[in-house]
Amino acid sequence: MRCFLLLSLVAVFLMLTGCAALTGTKTASLPQITDRFAEAMRWKDWHGAARFVEPEQRDAFLEQFKEDPDLHVVDSHIRNIQPGAEEGIAEVVYLLKYYRLPSTRIDEWIWTQQWRQQSSRFYEEGVWLISNPPPPLPWAP
Repeated sequence: MRCFLLLSLVAVFLMLTGCAALTGTKTASLPQITDRFAEAMRWKDWHGAARFVEPEQRDAFLEQFKEDPDLHVVDSHIRNIQPGAEEGIAEVVYLLKYYRLPSTRIDEWIWTQQWRQQSSRFYEEGVWLISNPPPPLPWAP
């Protein structure tokens, strides 16, 4: 009986500490966040990628990235992350490799992004968002 009680207490303790780890208030690191952005871009999830852009810049982002069946993304990744002089600022170089039918030539588009850590009422560390609009796209009409 004592063994059963002890095992039950251990099981409850492990479940509670596991739940606490899932509900922590820490945000993901900037490299993890930028990788999520690049993954959304890779799969042409423009609205998902727009969540990583400051609200003031989202319309400009979504205006450029519209559904285009001729656009095929070949690769999407972060080339470089450079911390800024101030805390909570970073410069990120993003690369998109693509081809747009009828061409089969792979082209590159580079966006030097300014990421800023924004304060948040949900996360003690704040959230990282892109603060500058994307440069013009080469395939835009």
